Amino acid sequence: MKPRVLIAEDDFLILEGSLRPTLCQHFEVVAVAADGEEAVAKAEQLRPDVVLLDISLPKLRGFDAARQILAAHPECKVLFVSNYWEPVYIQAAREMGAGGYVFKSRIVTELTSAIRTALAGGFYEPAV
Repeated sequence: MKPRVLIAEDDFLILEGSLRPTLCQHFEVVAVAADGEEAVAKAEQLRPDVVLLDISLPKLRGFDAARQILAAHPECKVLFVSNYWEPVYIQAAREMGAGGYVFKSRIVTELTSAIRTALAGGFYEPAV
């Protein structure tokens, strides 16, 4: 059975151009959310194994959505996808208990490994 993934991404080109096609090869995409509030609601309803969050989502930022999801469902693995390369974001993701951080420019080459690392209980950290 494939791990179930919820994607929270407001950029249609990223979502359909790289995220969804990359994920569908190895995982079951159970839903897509366009903002942080929707991501929290869908995570509650669907209970995915993994939630991918853009850190700059509208309505509720990715870090805030992650805190809510992890508080309600600590077994869920949260990974961030972002254009921000600053180490402070990666460190914040680690400290909140996320399963990793992937640069959007590396989705195609690193996302599958990042999810597998998170599912195994690790933290995926990209080389900066």
